[in-house]
Amino acid sequence: MIEVMSALREIFVKAVCARGKRGFVRTHRFRTKYHPEDLLGCRITNHRVTAVLTGGGGVAVQGSYDIHVWYAYTGDGSDGGRGRVHTAVAVQSVEFDEHLPVQYLTGSAGAVLHPECRVACTRQPRAREIALDADGVVQVLVEDGYAAEVIGETTLWVPVYAGVGSSGDDKKMLELWEMMDSELDDEFEDDLAEDEFDAGTEHELKEEEVSR
Repeated sequence: MIEVMSALREIFVKAVCARGKRGFVRTHRFRTKYHPEDLLGCRITNHRVTAVLTGGGGVAVQGSYDIHVWYAYTGDGSDGGRGRVHTAVAVQSVEFDEHLPVQYLTGSAGAVLHPECRVACTRQPRAREIALDADGVVQVLVEDGYAAEVIGETTLWVPVYAGVGSSGDDKKMLELWEMMDSELDDEFEDDLAEDEFDAGTEHELKEEEVSR
């Protein structure tokens, strides 16, 4: 049989070289304009996120969002209704910087040339819990999740097949295809002969049964 694979060749490709996924929980504390007596709701908007490579091939997830807290407070009488309950919304913009560990498919970060990273949000930020401390400070527990990939240039070993892209080996490739076609034809003829033999045997058995 003709030897198809003659050697291995090292090539440079741009591929995903590392992946990582993780969830985060963080607590934000801030004061509102008025002293809150009750918290009525919370929502997070304007979420933005990006990823940057850190030393050693790690990934830092950096971003920001706005926390909206709806709360109730008692008026001081300046509006003509002392002791009257009012509501207000406090908006606090926060930033975060989290380390997201990644696992390199190439074994180490040193094997990746010109790395860059991208990040996707797997769980949008949401307020899991809101509370007031004794001093009236709002505490918001936020959870979210992210997945990151490191993309870069790396090396792969691929088999080199004789005759592919080489006019000098066209004859060998033609012989290879003819040999494969011949083998397939022989297998087909053998299967056909077996089918004919089985059909003839079955017919003879039926004739013997009728004659009896």
